[in-house]
Amino acid sequence: MGSNEGNWGRYGLQAFGISVLGPLLFYLINPIIEHFKGNRDAVAYTKTYVSQWDSIKIVLPTNLFDFSSGEFTHRTEVLTGDGKQKQRIYASFEKCYISQYKKYFEIIWIVGIDEIVGLYNRHHDAAGVQNSLMRPNMVLSVYVNRKQWKDKSYGTLEKPMPVFLHRIISGDDIEERNKNALRQDSLFPGEIMVYFYLPPKAVQRMRNTPDSVNYKFAEYYLRYLLPEDEFERLFEEE
Repeated sequence: MGSNEGNWGRYGLQAFGISVLGPLLFYLINPIIEHFKGNRDAVAYTKTYVSQWDSIKIVLPTNLFDFSSGEFTHRTEVLTGDGKQKQRIYASFEKCYISQYKKYFEIIWIVGIDEIVGLYNRHHDAAGVQNSLMRPNMVLSVYVNRKQWKDKSYGTLEKPMPVFLHRIISGDDIEERNKNALRQDSLFPGEIMVYFYLPPKAVQRMRNTPDSVNYKFAEYYLRYLLPEDEFERLFEEE
C-alpha cells in the first residue's frame, strides 16, 4: 500500500512538472532564445541595404501556378514568436522565373507585422492577403538591392533574386473579388470567408506597400533569412 502511495506521489510530481513547470520554464526562457536568434548584427545594416534598392518592373509568368514545371514554388519559413507565444512571424516566398530578365526571382513577404481592417472590423494580415492576390501576367514594381542584382550568383533556381513588392501596377482582380465577397456576405451576413471584402483603404494598401513596411521586411530578411556568409560578402566594403 505504501509503495502505491509513493508511486502516486511521484506520478503527481511528474504531472505537476509537465503541466506547470514545463510551460513556465518555456515562458521564461523563450524570450531569451528569441532575443538572440538570427544574425542580430545584421539589423544595423538595414538602412544601408534599403538605400541600395532600385525599383524594377516585372511581369509574372503565365504559368505562375504550374507547380509541375518546377519554375514556380511557394514556401513559408517560421522566423520567430513574439516571446508571449501570440502570432508567430514567418516569411512567405513566391519563386518564379521572369523571362524578361532571364532570372529566377523570389518575392518576400513577412507575415505577422502589418494589418488591414476589413468588414465587421476584422483584422487580417496585410502581407498574407497581398501574397494571395498574385495572379499570372500581373505587372509589379519590386525593390531589388543593386549589389545583389549585379552579383551573377543570384538569379538561379537554387539562389533566386530576392525582391520586395513595392506596387501592383496592373493585373489584379480585386474588384471582381470584392463583388463576389459582397454577394456572399449578403447571403451569409457576418460569416468568415476566405475571400473577404477589401474596403478602399485596404485596397490601397494591397496595391501599394509602404516603404516603412518594406523596411521592416528587409530587417527580418537580413537578420533571419540571408546566410551569414552572404551577409559578409554583401557588406564587406561597408
